[in-house]
Amino acid sequence: MVRSSGKTVALSLVLLLVLANMAFADFSMRTLSVFININKDGSVNSEEKLLLVINGTSSRELYEATRAAYSDLATWKERTGLSEMRHHISRATADISNLRVIPQAIERCNSFIGICYATVVIDYVVPSLQNGSGLVKVDHYKPRTSKYSLQQDALSFEQTKTGDLVLPEGTTIAISIPQSAEKIYFSTLPQALDENSENFKYDQSANVKYYSGDKRIFTWQGDALSKFKFTYEIESPLEAEVLEFFQESQKRVTQFFFGAEGLAAIFILASVAGSAYYLNQINK
Repeated sequence: MVRSSGKTVALSLVLLLVLANMAFADFSMRTLSVFININKDGSVNSEEKLLLVINGTSSRELYEATRAAYSDLATWKERTGLSEMRHHISRATADISNLRVIPQAIERCNSFIGICYATVVIDYVVPSLQNGSGLVKVDHYKPRTSKYSLQQDALSFEQTKTGDLVLPEGTTIAISIPQSAEKIYFSTLPQALDENSENFKYDQSANVKYYSGDKRIFTWQGDALSKFKFTYEIESPLEAEVLEFFQESQKRVTQFFFGAEGLAAIFILASVAGSAYYLNQINK
């Protein structure tokens, strides 16, 4: 009975310590980087990195305690008190799977001013668009050619009344696309690109300038992205189309023979073969 009472007191003290640390915790976001890798099927692998400023001993202790025991996003958001502690692709318009929260070790402590830094990594997968839900829409609008369009509403950032996407200060978005992409179009120019350079070609039929350079990772930072549009096309080689045709045909044949109709067909063929063999033996 005494041991049980002692354990209860100890647990209560630990809980009070955590609550006290939370009451005096002081976290702020220094930078946020959102890296979006778009796969050829339109699915997305996203990695977000929040660089935190940890102010004071109690905040540092709370970070270490949370890092040791918790890996769910809800707990991290509650304990840091940061609204940006979330994934920036909205569940309202896209499915989120394989979500992981990976807090890194504390680094770069300055004992004189009492602050440290630490990075919390959030990574997850967004499946290809289905039933109108997803980050990237893939339109197979002509044979062997697909058009990929980023859905702005799936990005969880503030939007103005005119439909501009607003990136908070210290926020960076980087988007990576397949090397085979062509006819790349941005409504807002990424960093380090010059629209007047030879890497931009004007298409009179579409009345837009397409990027035709070699770069395949594009970055935007601290801007209002005006009616943000980002599209590109991928043309599959003829060999891939032929291979896909044979793979699909093989799949259909396999499904047929292993389905209910296939078993019946196999039985009929076996019966016919058996009858033919029997008649052949009689004739001999």
